Amino acid sequence: MLLEGGRTAHSRFKIPIDLHEQSTCMIAPRMILALLIQQVDLIIWDEAPMVHRHAFEAMDRSLRDLMRPMNPEAEQLPFGGKVVVFGGDF
Repeated sequence: MLLEGGRTAHSRFKIPIDLHEQSTCMIAPRMILALLIQQVDLIIWDEAPMVHRHAFEAMDRSLRDLMRPMNPEAEQLPFGGKVVVFGGDF
């Protein structure tokens, strides 16, 4: 909340509350959010140690899927090739 335009990861990436091993974020390819994610160069995720690993995995699957139309190799890259910085008290 200290960064202008900052959001929680769950609200920005539409991460489901009820997570499981195959969860994905609820971002359709034609949503404005999908276009924003495709254009962003850096994602900063603070308080990462407090989040269940299924949330990271859901975001990873979703970013790979969203970035595939722009770069076919994105499906093989972590987080679809996006730079993600995790912060917090590790």
